[in-house]
Amino acid sequence: MKLHQLSTLAAIADTGSIRAAARSLGHSPAAVTKAVRELEADLHAPLVVRSASGVAFTEFGRALVVHARLVLGQLQRAEAEIEALRGAAAGKLGIGVTPWIALTFLPATVQRFRARMPEVQLEFFEGLLAVVQPRLRDGSLDFSIGRPPPASPQSEFHNVPLFSTHSAVVARHDHPKAGCRSLLELEDAEWVLNWDTASRESIADTLFRQRGMKVPHTIHLAHSLAIVLGLLAHTDMLSIFPWPLVEVSSVRENLWALPLRETVDETIVSITSRRGAPTSPAAACFLECLHEVIDAGARSPEPEQKRLFHSIELLY
Repeated sequence: MKLHQLSTLAAIADTGSIRAAARSLGHSPAAVTKAVRELEADLHAPLVVRSASGVAFTEFGRALVVHARLVLGQLQRAEAEIEALRGAAAGKLGIGVTPWIALTFLPATVQRFRARMPEVQLEFFEGLLAVVQPRLRDGSLDFSIGRPPPASPQSEFHNVPLFSTHSAVVARHDHPKAGCRSLLELEDAEWVLNWDTASRESIADTLFRQRGMKVPHTIHLAHSLAIVLGLLAHTDMLSIFPWPLVEVSSVRENLWALPLRETVDETIVSITSRRGAPTSPAAACFLECLHEVIDAGARSPEPEQKRLFHSIELLY
C-alpha cells in the first residue's frame, strides 16, 4: 500500500464520489480510479463498487478507510509536532465536547489556547458518545471532553477523569410539575434527553426501575442541546441537565430545576482519547489550558463561578 493510494481512498470516503475526490486532490478521475484499482490488486480484495448512483464501499473498503484515516491523521500529527519543535506550531486540533461543557468551560479555555497557539485551527464536534467514538477511532478527533465510554481492560480508549457532578430535572418555569418534590410524581411525564441512544436503558434503570418506579412511556432522545432547549421552552417535556449547565445564566433565566428530594444522576466528565495515540503539543497545550480554567474557577470569589462549582467535585 502506498500513501497516495490511502489518501485517494480517504478522499473518496470524504467526498462520496470518484469525481469529487479527484477535484479535492487535484487529480483526474482516471488517476483516482487507477489508484483504487492498484490498491485492490495489491490487497486482492474489492474496495469500492461504482454504480449509476455513485460509489459504495465494500466491507473490505470500509475497514481500510478507518486505517487510512488513522495513518493520514498520524502523519499530520507528526508534521505538526515537528513544526512545534521548530517553534512554528500550526495544524489542526479536533475535539469532541459535550454540549454543557461548551457553555461553561470551553470559551475561556479557547481564549487561553488561542493566545498560546494562534496558528492552530480548532475543529469541534458536539460530543455525544455516538458521535465522538467513531472519530476517536479513525483519528479525526484528538480527544473528547464529556461522559467517558464504558471502561474495560480491553478498551480501545483511555479515560482521564476531570470531575464529577450531579444532575437536576429541568422544565420551563410555569410547567405543571414545576413544584414536584419526588420522582414518583413524574412517572406520567414526557421526557426529552440530550443523551445517546445506547444510554436509554441505563437512564431508565438509574432513574426509575431501581427506585421501584415504572419507566415513563415516552422518553425522546435529541442529539442537539439546542433542540432540547427549544422543546423545553414550548412543551410540557422534562429533561435532565448536569447542575453546572443549570447554573449557566441563559439556562437559569429560561428553565427551572425541580426541587426533588432524590439525587438524580451522577455524571463523570473525562478526557477520552484513543489508547496508545501520542498526545500532540497542541492537544497537550489545550488540556493544560482547560485545567487552568477549571482550577481558576474553583478558586474564584465571583458569584457566577461559585454557582457553577457548587456541585462539582474535582477528580485530579
